[in-house]
Amino acid sequence: MGRAQMGREKGRRPGSDPALPSCGRRYPLLLQHRLRAMLFWPAFLIGASTTALVVLSPPGIDAYWPNLVLAGSGGWAVAGLTLWFSLRAFVCCRADGLWLRTPFYELLIPYRAVQSTRLSQFGRQFPLENERWSRRRFLEPLFFSTVVAVELDELPASRQVLRLWLSHYLLSPDTPGFMFPVRDWLGFRSELDEHRSRSHVYRTT
Repeated sequence: MGRAQMGREKGRRPGSDPALPSCGRRYPLLLQHRLRAMLFWPAFLIGASTTALVVLSPPGIDAYWPNLVLAGSGGWAVAGLTLWFSLRAFVCCRADGLWLRTPFYELLIPYRAVQSTRLSQFGRQFPLENERWSRRRFLEPLFFSTVVAVELDELPASRQVLRLWLSHYLLSPDTPGFMFPVRDWLGFRSELDEHRSRSHVYRTT
C-alpha cells in the first residue's frame, strides 16, 4: 500500500490539538460508491446464479461445470472487491491532518498545508463532453454532484506519482490540491474548516 505524509515528526504531531478527536467522521468517496453501484449487483447475481447451478447440478449441466465455476468465481471476486473498495475509500478529519484513504494508498495532509477550501461542481471541473465515451456512463450520475475543493501550497508528491495511486478525478485539474466528491459535502467542509481553525489557534498558543 502506498503511503504519503507531509510533515510528520516524532513526539507530538505538529498542529495537533488534543481537544480534537483523533479521527472524526469518515466521509465515503462517491467515485468508489458509483463503481459499486454499477458492478456489485450484476456480479453478485452472476456469482449467486452460477453457484446455485453448480450446487443443484440439474441434468445436463456437467459439461458446463468448469465454465460455471470460472464465471461464479469471477462474479464473487468482482462483487467482493467493489464492496471492499467502497468501504476503504474515504476522507476523514483527524487531529493531526486531513486523512485520505483509498484501497491502495493513504495520505495525511497537515492543516497548515491547506490554503483554502471551496465548493464546486464535479461537472464544472471535469466536463462530460471532454471525457471518453467509455467513461461517460460511469461519470454521468456524478456530473451535478457538489465537491469540496481543498487547495494546497503544493501537492505532497508529483501529479504523475499521485495518478499512479489515485483517480485523477480526486486531483484538482487547475491548482495544487484535491477534489473530494462526498455525499455530505456541507458537513465535511464544516468539519474541515473547524479543524483548520482550531489547529491554527493551537499552533499560535
